[in-house]
Amino acid sequence: MQALVYHGPGQKKLDDRAKPVVKSPTDAIVRISKTTICGTDLHILKGDVPTCKPGTTLGHEGVGVIDSVGPGVVTFKPGDRVLISCISACGRCEYCRK
Repeated sequence: MQALVYHGPGQKKLDDRAKPVVKSPTDAIVRISKTTICGTDLHILKGDVPTCKPGTTLGHEGVGVIDSVGPGVVTFKPGDRVLISCISACGRCEYCRK
């Protein structure tokens, strides 16, 4: 698969990467349909995020279809359409339900 990879300040390119596999019971592999480059990615590309090292795949917001899930995933199944947000919520706790 191809991924947009950070190669240092101002440097990015599409690199070939191995297709991800389920490693943990709570993993879900999503076949990405569309993704965005957000403000965080732009700061990384400018070199403003010293903890982001060259070789890091950019993009953490997108939409796609579940390809596979680990045995601990009970709320999604292969074929489900999903939105990957940078803001996570459990949907169950008091704060999420408000």
